[in-house]
Amino acid sequence: MAITFHHWPSKVSNVLVYVTLLSGNLYSTFGGDKNQDSPYDSKHKSYITPAQFTFYLWSLIHLLFGGLVIYQWFNDKVHQTVGWHFVIVSILNAIWLALWSSGHTFLAFLTLIFTTGAVSYIYYRLRKDHSADNWFDTLFLDLPFSLYHSWIFVLLVINAFAVFSPINDDPEGPQGPSTFQTILAIAGLGFVASTVVGYIEYKKGDVAGALVLAWYLFGVFAHQQEPAIHWTALGLGIAVSIYTLKPVVLGLVGRQSGESAPLLG
Repeated sequence: MAITFHHWPSKVSNVLVYVTLLSGNLYSTFGGDKNQDSPYDSKHKSYITPAQFTFYLWSLIHLLFGGLVIYQWFNDKVHQTVGWHFVIVSILNAIWLALWSSGHTFLAFLTLIFTTGAVSYIYYRLRKDHSADNWFDTLFLDLPFSLYHSWIFVLLVINAFAVFSPINDDPEGPQGPSTFQTILAIAGLGFVASTVVGYIEYKKGDVAGALVLAWYLFGVFAHQQEPAIHWTALGLGIAVSIYTLKPVVLGLVGRQSGESAPLLG
């Protein structure tokens, strides 16, 4: 496997935006003023905000993207399938991070809509026009965007609730969610869980993306204390996890019949 310098401006740009995005997220996670808002220790909470450990999924995503920006120098398929869109996604993500951290949650939400669209473009292009030729393709091209697509959707829902149904942190006001907020939170969790059908049925059995949904729901279960929300999140997390096994079961059955079911597409 030899290094190729074809499309080097795109490759260099990918490296630069990756380092920028990684630095921003590491700073938000481990550094900075702990009294300030960040995506991982945030005042922008709602009744579907998950436990802080849930956000460490970013670490895995960044690790895989680190592999991507290295792998691109050895395989031009990365440029052919992703092109300059990774640069666009990274810039939008950085803008969202800055807006969210500075308290502009509505503008952050609008930015995240565009970010989700940009990630979805790459994701659907990979799943429609690309098939992995080897494990490097699977690990450094398919997997990071499967995780990122599902995670950015989860962030979009979290951001939406932070804008439209935030927690009342006034010590003199009512404590805990209202009946309407509880119903809205359960509906939001149900909406997130229902998207597992899309990942499993319509996206070539995307187990990785589906597992992100389960991870988020278990994070909500660990963090939220309102019984209706707490136990709903657990039930939905278990249901999503079980449903995610469908491609695995089909894969085992397929092997016996001479066919195979992909786990990442």
